[in-house]
Amino acid sequence: MITSTVIRQTYDRCSSFYDLFFKPWLEFGRRQAVDALMVQAGDTVLEIGVGTGLSFEFYPPDIRVVGFDYSHGMLQGSKEKAVTAAPCAVDLLQMDVQAMAFPEGSFDRVMAAYVLTVVPDIHRAIAEILRVARPGARVVLLNHLRSTNPLLSWIEDTFHPLFARIGLFTLDRDLLSILESFDLLDLQVEPTSWFGLHHVISFTVPGR
Repeated sequence: MITSTVIRQTYDRCSSFYDLFFKPWLEFGRRQAVDALMVQAGDTVLEIGVGTGLSFEFYPPDIRVVGFDYSHGMLQGSKEKAVTAAPCAVDLLQMDVQAMAFPEGSFDRVMAAYVLTVVPDIHRAIAEILRVARPGARVVLLNHLRSTNPLLSWIEDTFHPLFARIGLFTLDRDLLSILESFDLLDLQVEPTSWFGLHHVISFTVPGR
């Protein structure tokens, strides 16, 4: 079982080398996810699990981004990029996606990159995303989906206990089935990595 404390400790420890290791492999997906948001001038975008701010450079200049992360260490990197790499206004907070401190319907767009395989209570996290997004808002998730390839799914099952125990991520969640249980509008899935392990998942928030 992945826990919040272990997650925070793990990402605090790896924050200093996160960009070096993960940026070359995950950058294309982040660009694709920001494009899928289809932001418009004046939008307020919530970026959940902002990490070290690797998405900032892909945003247009005429919007506002509110980003947060559960890890203090990761936020140090995003604070630097908010100044050096972001073309738009960026506000940063430390927060838990499972209990966000925002009023209902606060955001025009919501993005969460590589978050829902990490958070302990995925149902609670999705419910919170739907709460803080306005009805009709566009939500884009960038995430691992379990492979349908027998060999790759066996590898996922083999390594899942290790990755979950150290707080890095989980590999056993049927994310699409969970999302479908929330009656989302216009749910779409597009692969973004080799072997089809990572996908851009987009949907529209239904009315209340």
